[in-house]
Amino acid sequence: MARISSSTLFNFTDSIDHLVDNLKNGFYCHNTYEKLPLKNNGYRVPMACFCDIPLSLISEHFDWYGRYGIGIKRTYARQNGVKPVWYVTSESNLVRNLVKNTDLSEYERKHLVPYLKQFIGNQQYKDGKEKRKKFYDEREWRYIPDNSLVELYFGTKAQREKTEAKQNGDRMKLDLNEVEYIIIEKETDFDRMIKELRTIAKKDEKLKFESLIAKIMTAKQIERDF
Repeated sequence: MARISSSTLFNFTDSIDHLVDNLKNGFYCHNTYEKLPLKNNGYRVPMACFCDIPLSLISEHFDWYGRYGIGIKRTYARQNGVKPVWYVTSESNLVRNLVKNTDLSEYERKHLVPYLKQFIGNQQYKDGKEKRKKFYDEREWRYIPDNSLVELYFGTKAQREKTEAKQNGDRMKLDLNEVEYIIIEKETDFDRMIKELRTIAKKDEKLKFESLIAKIMTAKQIERDF
């Protein structure tokens, strides 16, 4: 029976520079606006996002989020506070009650709101145009930094662009021994990646350069063989 879930969680990005940065410094937390399934309602919070999708089903994810990625053990992710999101629809009483409540508790702000995700909605595609997307298919998990401020946009058309860069900069730590896969787009990226991994391994005696190299796969390999 085909598996629809994975023991590995994947984080993807759109360039080898961003991939190398995550390997060296941990996963970057983008200050992301998340729309909820009611008109003009949503929130902004820093997050690092992961998907729980086996490699055999990952090709569509490449198209949306980039063809460079890191796969980490799910057990390691959970130990570091990565949690699955809660998919909701416009019929959700939970979302409707949150929208009406302008005085949310600290618990609701920090431990509930940042993990709400709309089941289906519009998202900007790589060509810059918005497309309809069933987010449920991504089986998303998130890391939210402990000190994050959740900015709520309930019931108003907020000027979200003004706050977009406020909280960028947080990182989720990454132990490279817990990495299962390092995904690059194409074979011509190998030389750059080998050079970077050799440099990283020289700075940490707990890392074995050969083991890191063995974890590299190309997106083209995955699309061809899985």
